[in-house]
Amino acid sequence: MKNNLVLLILSVIFFTSCEKVIVVKLDEGTSQLAIDAFLNNKPGSQKIRLTKTSGYFNNAPSPAATGALVKITDNEGRVYSFTDANNSGDYIWTPSAGDTLVRYFNSYTLSVTYSGEEFQGSSIAYPSPVIDSVKYATKQESGSGGSTAGEQGYFASFYAYDISGMTNFYWIKTYKNGVFYSNPGNMNLSQDGAYAGGGSDGFLFILPIREAITPGDKPLAIGDSVDVDIYALTPETFFYLNEVVQQTTNGGLFATPPANVSCNIKNVNPSSSTKVVGWFNVGALSSKGIKVK
Repeated sequence: MKNNLVLLILSVIFFTSCEKVIVVKLDEGTSQLAIDAFLNNKPGSQKIRLTKTSGYFNNAPSPAATGALVKITDNEGRVYSFTDANNSGDYIWTPSAGDTLVRYFNSYTLSVTYSGEEFQGSSIAYPSPVIDSVKYATKQESGSGGSTAGEQGYFASFYAYDISGMTNFYWIKTYKNGVFYSNPGNMNLSQDGAYAGGGSDGFLFILPIREAITPGDKPLAIGDSVDVDIYALTPETFFYLNEVVQQTTNGGLFATPPANVSCNIKNVNPSSSTKVVGWFNVGALSSKGIKVK
């Protein structure tokens, strides 16, 4: 036993003395233009965010892409010019009184000229259903993934009917006390008021989607406010956001190899080596909120 103990100690000393820190230098690739263009019919200004991609291990905010020419043109010939007055990468369009960028079923073309290259994307503006009401009740909810018990508190749900007569895609966005639930695991996407359509056209949004506006481990308390947006998506945007969820929540024993998500904005010059990442969607948005009392 004593000899075995000595051998064990010597083995530990030997192997630990052979440890060597290896620093792997990774190729960070070429920085690309990134375009975030999700536009809606809310009153007031609309924003398109332009940045430059940075290295995977760079924790600093992405640098702003300034000096671009940004505009949107619809199929009726209207032109919406976006300007970056503060050189912050936020390109803003401010409507005149009573004007809106969103006109149902119009098609829109985004054009961004940056560093001598032009990039374009397209979208169709779809309507959003009216939210009848937002209500809350107190109950005990399961925690994340249902593996642990959640806290007891107030849980909100919304009531709305899918727009009948066509296939619709929605992003249900929730804000607690004005702060957006941005965790990809909480992304609430719907087709025809359900998860995959299938006979739900024109009906009330199904219960799991209505109740998903309050994550199971984050109940509301007295004095909290909850606001709900139903944002209309193109079919392409719906599947893109599902890709985003899959890639950002991909982990665990059965994780699949990571892959780049799609882009619907391209360089107009197919022979150019300059690429772009990002997404463009124009859609109507309906909102409703409530405060827990």
